[in-house]
Amino acid sequence: MGEADVTFRYLLRGLPRPILRLAFPHHQLESLGPLDPSVDRTRQRTTDNLFRVRDGTVEAAVHVEIERGWRIDIPPRLFDYASAAVAATRLPVGSVVVLLKRGGHPPEGDGVYRVPGIAGDAFVFRYQVVPLWELDARSMRASLGLEAAPFCVAMQGADEEFVRALAVEVVTDRSLPEHDRQSAIQLLYIVSTVILGVDIARRIFHVESIIQDPNVQALISEWEDKGRAEGRVEGRVEGRVEGQVEGRVLEARRVLYRLLAARSFSVTPDVRARIDGEPDLARLESWLDAAMVAGTIGDVFRDG
Repeated sequence: MGEADVTFRYLLRGLPRPILRLAFPHHQLESLGPLDPSVDRTRQRTTDNLFRVRDGTVEAAVHVEIERGWRIDIPPRLFDYASAAVAATRLPVGSVVVLLKRGGHPPEGDGVYRVPGIAGDAFVFRYQVVPLWELDARSMRASLGLEAAPFCVAMQGADEEFVRALAVEVVTDRSLPEHDRQSAIQLLYIVSTVILGVDIARRIFHVESIIQDPNVQALISEWEDKGRAEGRVEGRVEGRVEGQVEGRVLEARRVLYRLLAARSFSVTPDVRARIDGEPDLARLESWLDAAMVAGTIGDVFRDG
């Protein structure tokens, strides 16, 4: 799988159905794939977030953003994308922001963004807000199916035991097409790392029944340095704590590099040196959180 397949861009591109059902519960939207990249605008995010969908016999465009928490600059960005999509496609447009964590003051229900004109509002733009933490993970799992597993991690009641059970289901349920299962287990790992932290994600995915799956083995082997892994095994006898910490730090760096690549941020030699030279796991995890929503590479490292 390509570099973007284990990132939030692929999460949207490969598994849009759960979000479409959450945001538009009274519509049977069928995703037809990403919208034409020409809709993209300078200094904005990639248009992997823009989809062409079918609502019955009518085609439309849907813009989806996943954010760690609410920020006041979200509505104007949604409007910017929506207006670009309308101008480029002449299709009806819907906009959705999916919030992973509490933060800020998001609108309840539908959001409204008003663009002032000379005499009153020139535009009144409406968008959907989906705060995942307000949803029940177990009921949404039953309602949306296993393809929604990565989203369920951010929902209410998604503790370590529940996420582990999700991972086992994804690995063992043969009703999932192989491509969907591969995508789901990798994305589940990414979101678990962001929401629950590196330590818990490692405990979940190193359970025997999960780690035996070829997709998980491929992911773990790709993300773990062999020498570090051997060092952690030796560390059980001597220097166990140090070896485990080194392994978690290495894994956090790898996750961070994945997200930076997904966001199309340029990793310069200075940035790489900064990441590779950071030994503190908490600092790396804070950069990981920031990388999800940063507007520039500099925003990722604002905490120092």
